[in-house]
Amino acid sequence: MPKLEISKVHDAYRQGGECPLCLLEASAEKALLISFQHSRAMEPDVRVRTNREGFCAEHVRRLYAGKNKLGLGLAIHTRLQHVLPEVAAALGEAEKAAGGRDAKQAAVRAAARLSGIGESCYVCGLLRQDRERWIFTILYLWSKDPEFPPVFRASRGFCIPHFAAMVNEAARSMRGDRLRSWLAEAGTLMRESLEALEKDLHAFTQLHQAGNRTLGTEAERTALGRTLQKLAGGEYLAG
Repeated sequence: MPKLEISKVHDAYRQGGECPLCLLEASAEKALLISFQHSRAMEPDVRVRTNREGFCAEHVRRLYAGKNKLGLGLAIHTRLQHVLPEVAAALGEAEKAAGGRDAKQAAVRAAARLSGIGESCYVCGLLRQDRERWIFTILYLWSKDPEFPPVFRASRGFCIPHFAAMVNEAARSMRGDRLRSWLAEAGTLMRESLEALEKDLHAFTQLHQAGNRTLGTEAERTALGRTLQKLAGGEYLAG
């Protein structure tokens, strides 16, 4: 059984918002990036993973904007040393097959191999593990803690990407009536939340029409950011 993150989940639900998993992920991501910019970048086990996995474009951009350029430079240097033979091998296979019957297939295999190098990310991998624990904890609390379902029902559900992950885990770990009950409650939350956002977003567009001098409600003023978060997730869209 994955490690339960009960206190963190309760804290996220107390904060409200469109998606508790977005709040949890934003907090964990910030902590990971800060720790890497300090001593974590030089820890042997971390260096092994960053050499192998590297960083996605978004996380390397945020690390580059941080203060520890030396730590990042050292980590990226050894990552580059790890990547060089992989790139050479991929290109060598394609070049060897050039002009032969297998040329196109070899080029496609090389492209897939090169794409894999750029798609892995140390930070994303850790966040994925965290996300699995949070999802498991939410479903565990809903099933086992009688005080949690009312908290769950009072929320606005999840962003759509995290809701998809929740549904997938519920289908994997729940059976029969329990799964149907959870899907009914979660589905109601999502439908009501999306319908409310649609109304708020329409009002938001009216606030920006020429000649409209009203300020609108807070829900209307924040509707665009909240809707974007609902559709795609993400800390920077939370409102």
